[in-house]
Amino acid sequence: MSSDKEEAGSIKLSRRRFLGISTAAAVGGIVAGVIVGAVGGYLAGQSTAQTTTVTQTKTVTQAAQTVTTTVMQPTTVTVTQTVTATTTAVATPKLSRVIIAWPFEIVTLHPYKFSRNMPSESPMDAIYDRFLTQDINLKIQPGVIEKYEWMNPEKTRLDLTVRRGIKFHDGTDLTAEDVAFSFGEMKKGAYASTWGNMDVIEAASPTLVRVTLKKYDPSLIAWLTFLDAFVVPKEYWEKVGPDEFSKKPIGSGPYKVKSYKPGLLELTAFEDYWRGPPVIKEVVFKEVLDPRSRAVEVEAGTSDFTVAVDVADYDRLAALPHLSGKKAFVTDIAILMIPTYYPETGDENVRLAMHYAIDKEALVRDVLLGFGRPVSTTEAPGYMAYDPNYVFPYDPAKAKELLAKSGYSTEKPVKITAATLKGNIPRDYEVMQAVVAMWKKVGIEASLEVITLAQHFELRNTGKMKHVHLYPWSNATGDPVNSVGYSQWPSSPFSTWRGLKAANLTDYSGLMQEATDIIAPVFTEKDEEVRIAKAKEAAKWVVEHGLVIPLYQLATPYLMKKDVTYEPWPQGFVRPYYMKA
Repeated sequence: MSSDKEEAGSIKLSRRRFLGISTAAAVGGIVAGVIVGAVGGYLAGQSTAQTTTVTQTKTVTQAAQTVTTTVMQPTTVTVTQTVTATTTAVATPKLSRVIIAWPFEIVTLHPYKFSRNMPSESPMDAIYDRFLTQDINLKIQPGVIEKYEWMNPEKTRLDLTVRRGIKFHDGTDLTAEDVAFSFGEMKKGAYASTWGNMDVIEAASPTLVRVTLKKYDPSLIAWLTFLDAFVVPKEYWEKVGPDEFSKKPIGSGPYKVKSYKPGLLELTAFEDYWRGPPVIKEVVFKEVLDPRSRAVEVEAGTSDFTVAVDVADYDRLAALPHLSGKKAFVTDIAILMIPTYYPETGDENVRLAMHYAIDKEALVRDVLLGFGRPVSTTEAPGYMAYDPNYVFPYDPAKAKELLAKSGYSTEKPVKITAATLKGNIPRDYEVMQAVVAMWKKVGIEASLEVITLAQHFELRNTGKMKHVHLYPWSNATGDPVNSVGYSQWPSSPFSTWRGLKAANLTDYSGLMQEATDIIAPVFTEKDEEVRIAKAKEAAKWVVEHGLVIPLYQLATPYLMKKDVTYEPWPQGFVRPYYMKA
């Protein structure tokens, strides 16, 4: 599951360690091919002064926002923000249109209907505003909501102050009514398990929303920056209905929809955007699912920007005179999700053998060519529940020993089916090919099937997963609720347990209730120090019982025309508003 990023040069907060953002230097040269695209923008929530110029027939220069965070009491947090703007004259930017070769399917613009990971939300992020945002350090900053305040010690009543002066793309004002309405629609959507905790939602005034929760949720504020946390206009939504809205959406983000059909989204700048109009006036997200095809797009100049090309192509492409490249760690980890409703993967010996047999260092070194770093639990470096002292070892001899206890060997292997994505993240298919080869050496014979993200969600939800699925789990918040919590808790709608329950299947592991009890404090414990300690225990427990196999934290390759300047966001977003030309 995964928010915002800023300047990549000198980051100082502790979350920065999590990201380990390693931006490769751009390679010098001249621009070749078709010149399409341009970029620019302005980054909100900075603590130091910064200016960005924005050009039309006139030019607007924005001063950086000033953000202050005040802890008023243990149960009250207030965030305020001011924005100023000045005008000046500068030259027209070199580029005004960017074509992005996009690695994800573009099948809907509905903000709430489907599960997605954070990088795949980039087109939505350009159209809609989130309630709150995050900066490059994953620190929460104001957005549509400029102040939030807990109103009782139990943290079940929350007041949200809505920023004045924000316009939707149709020129109407964004008010508390729209925020409250959006919450109501989100309660019906893909992440209803989170938003459904909002029991009473009241627009108390044009700028105040009051929310009463059913129970304390330690991750709620972070979720206001996270998946599906988008504001929609109540009046337009009700007028056209959700289906028509998904075809012709209106948001308050930096870009308006110019045209849309599955696989191709054209956006145009929203000149009245509250942070200031984008420098890049036209943006195209073009679905190109094959990583080699994306490489061809930027090499030939038919696209200006792409992400997640085959890492084997990266060095050559980044050295071309008309291209530059960057490498950045993101807040996603590649995990193997293992349902326990098959006898084979219901066997703990088999599940643990699958883990012991994988040489993660070799995967990162030889398959990913350094675009990643091994992890041992669902918690990556910098996550709140990360334990740097815990390492799950590579031990093929131990894998064989465990398999032998269950009657398997290289001569009599256990047979399973593994599902993988192909082209969504760097070398996902090649990683699974290597994993399958490692398994074969210890007595696990796996056939490999390619699926899409949409198919993964459908199989997960209906109890029809294969024995194991490769999936890039997003957690831009760093909170264990959104890592070990939602990925492994049997009550989570995002875990393998969801399909088991939906289809009334047998849990051959016999661990469902124990997992429920062990992970529950991640969601319910009010003492934060105790909650994080419990999360660390839970993260180790699920690994040591083979319920998940964490592989590596992702590092993503970015390629762009030399005229385009862009610093990757740790959440894996591609945000044209923050590009420069």
